[in-house]
Amino acid sequence: MLTETQPAQSELFLAPPSTLLSPITDPTTGQPSYAFPLQTTAWLKMQNVVRIALGFPLSEVQFTNLYGTFSAEATIDEALAVLGTIQKTAAEYGDPTTLITQLPAFQQASTAPDSIYGSAVWLAAQTQLAAQQIAALLQEGLDDIGTNPDPQTRINELTALLTGDGGITSLSTTLNGQISAFQTKTSTFYTTLNTEIGNPQAPNSLEWYIGQDNNVLDLAKQAVKDDQTAIDDMQSTIKQLNDEYIGFTVAASVSPVFLLIPLVGIFIAVADATTFAILAAKVKEKLDQVKSQLEGEEAEQQKKNALVTQLGGFNTSVADVDTDGKAFLDAIGQMISGWTEFEGQINLRLQSLTTQDVEDWGAFMTKIGFKTSLDGWNLIGSKAELFFQAGFVQFSTQSSS
Repeated sequence: MLTETQPAQSELFLAPPSTLLSPITDPTTGQPSYAFPLQTTAWLKMQNVVRIALGFPLSEVQFTNLYGTFSAEATIDEALAVLGTIQKTAAEYGDPTTLITQLPAFQQASTAPDSIYGSAVWLAAQTQLAAQQIAALLQEGLDDIGTNPDPQTRINELTALLTGDGGITSLSTTLNGQISAFQTKTSTFYTTLNTEIGNPQAPNSLEWYIGQDNNVLDLAKQAVKDDQTAIDDMQSTIKQLNDEYIGFTVAASVSPVFLLIPLVGIFIAVADATTFAILAAKVKEKLDQVKSQLEGEEAEQQKKNALVTQLGGFNTSVADVDTDGKAFLDAIGQMISGWTEFEGQINLRLQSLTTQDVEDWGAFMTKIGFKTSLDGWNLIGSKAELFFQAGFVQFSTQSSS
């Protein structure tokens, strides 16, 4: 049973199941709370993975302008094929740097948007609407039913309210179908991306390509081996900061902000995390060290460093894609099981309902925890609405103070 505070135990009938929200502990207060199930570290981390993938060059001219020239031209063609395939899949998710401006349009859309990013916004809006409608139907419907003195008529009207056309379980069934469609779309995305990135047996996957002789990443690393340690240290420290910051924003239900820091022609996303002052200072130190080290180098050397930094950083970021994908799909599955459970508990209780149960309507309302149930549905609506803020990374080119 869902409330921000623990209610007295009452009969499970009209209350939302606990799986319709995820328990969290607010790091700013230390108090237990709840979040919309899609509000996860996996969801936020994927937004930066997609941002990097959508920035990969798709032509040889773009490639050499950004990453420099290589003696073995065939390896560039292979790299472009691999990166192009990943970018095409990433596009199915949607560009998080631009789509964040379209959140209101996604919320108001009559059908699910094409992108996974937009679909998540739309699904949260549908959840908010369903919770609000359920709360309104319970509030108005149960009050009206209580005015009828005949117990059997009360049961008939209650059954119609809960399971009839336009009733509460019809709202649940519709939403569950929408969640299932999102699950299918997202599962296909993760399966495809995992194959394109990390399957060493899949021809033209990134891991397969990096395992080949004369791949551009190895060639670039050989060209900039004096800078490799500093770049690796910087990447590792940035990942640590970003991961800790994302975990904090999920638990605190606040909007994450990532600063896009320019470096040798590319942009690196760094958490604007004043909360982690010591780690943030360490990141700044590593960034400044790399910038200073690369500034005096020839243009071609800087381009090779751009490739090592961007592709190497992407490789680091996608190390968690398989685990994160499973966690995010589990979160979607949690929602489906919650709405299924809700329908089941209604049908089960209606089957055993007797006229004696509803003779004293006030006592019946108390027994089923009407007020607590209403609070639970209002809570689900508010947490779904909060996801519009906490579930989407703001990428900013402004520097932090």
